[in-house]
Amino acid sequence: MRRLVDLSVLVENSASEPMEIRVERLDHIDGAKHFCAEVATRNAAKSDSRRLEPEDFPDGAFITLDTVTLPTHMGTHIDAPIHYGLDCEGSPARSVDELPLEWFYSDGVRLDLRHKQPQDFITIADIKIALDATQHQLKPLDIVLIWTGTDKLWGKREYFSHAPGMSREATEWLVEQGIKVIGIDTYGFDRPFVTMLEDFWRTGDRSYLWPAHFYGREREYIQIERLANLEQ
Repeated sequence: MRRLVDLSVLVENSASEPMEIRVERLDHIDGAKHFCAEVATRNAAKSDSRRLEPEDFPDGAFITLDTVTLPTHMGTHIDAPIHYGLDCEGSPARSVDELPLEWFYSDGVRLDLRHKQPQDFITIADIKIALDATQHQLKPLDIVLIWTGTDKLWGKREYFSHAPGMSREATEWLVEQGIKVIGIDTYGFDRPFVTMLEDFWRTGDRSYLWPAHFYGREREYIQIERLANLEQ
């Protein structure tokens, strides 16, 4: 029997997540009242006197409705080319609904980068060594999953700040192999925000700011952030 592994973190308000999700639930009883009121309003507009009452439902209960408000970059998610900038490869950057489905359904390979320390760059050499250890020969459209072990900090503030990140060079090397989807089990694909900012302020070198993200303005690729359970 095929075993499925959930590679996502929970979408939840957490010490690891500076953004916020809001959920408003219309429960069964209030749902019945709300729906009946909607029917009455619509029928009144048509001069239709027919009505529906909550007691017409079993136990006076209808169905629930959740209204969810959250940022698109909360939880485990995909960054599409439009996230990186207005243009990519000289054309308007595409949103996720404009990308080929084939990119998202392909063979995957997990690269073990757990030895990398927080704030480290993941380099081309790191990628090649980890790839050699898998004995997998990369081919175009393989999905590459970067395993750092950072997901074990989920729920703690350190998740946001104690992680390595992809370098521009390593990202570029993978894309040149025909890779379109690269996933990682950290908060962001690049190094932590505070690390990039401190390096920029210390040196004045703008190349420290989101180098892997901004490479996506030059070549089209997408990244998955905040994966989990890659040990499985």
